[in-house]
Amino acid sequence: MDYIAPVSSAIMAIVWIVYFQLFFLQYKRNNRPYLVIHHAQNENPDALCLLVNMGKETVHVQCVQVVLYTRAGEEKTMTVTEYRRVGADDANVHQVLRQGPLQPGGYLVLGSFRNIILGRRSEESESDYLFEDITGVEIRAAVIHGPTKYPVGVRRSFSLSHEGGPQIFPRNIHSEQLVRRKDRHQVRRWVEEELQPERKGSSESDSSDQSSKAD
Repeated sequence: MDYIAPVSSAIMAIVWIVYFQLFFLQYKRNNRPYLVIHHAQNENPDALCLLVNMGKETVHVQCVQVVLYTRAGEEKTMTVTEYRRVGADDANVHQVLRQGPLQPGGYLVLGSFRNIILGRRSEESESDYLFEDITGVEIRAAVIHGPTKYPVGVRRSFSLSHEGGPQIFPRNIHSEQLVRRKDRHQVRRWVEEELQPERKGSSESDSSDQSSKAD
């Protein structure tokens, strides 16, 4: 009977270890950012595209970009220059922003898919492509999530069909979350392409020095 106490202690230790592991995983999951690129109104290219913050923490949107794929096999990356921020309790769009904080449950109205694809110069003769030339779209965003110093990202791809009228379809029902260590370089590259910083680096220590040094 002398072995009962040690066995009981060992079992209790295992139970507590499992409990704390589950608690940690749940905590980590709850505090992980989760963003959704939402396509409203099914296949209509004039439907609104939304960037929704489904996480429990506020995120700061650094950039939103669209990558266009043409019939000729070309690839074109543009900035979604104007979008509107809507809070979780707002009934109407109330402010036009380029970047800024996005509260939990809030969303950004990025514009209609047609306007995102054509951009600001869609009605000008300078535009070097037509809506009918586009066969695929990737919408992506880079944000700063409160608990981490590194930008995280989200992206979602869509296909365009122009037979019998334009239609747009998501390639997957999910928005891909780029929140892991292996995704940092790619998301950081989006931000650097957008902001064109003088200093670039793979870590905060590489790029955060604000001092001015003479050449």
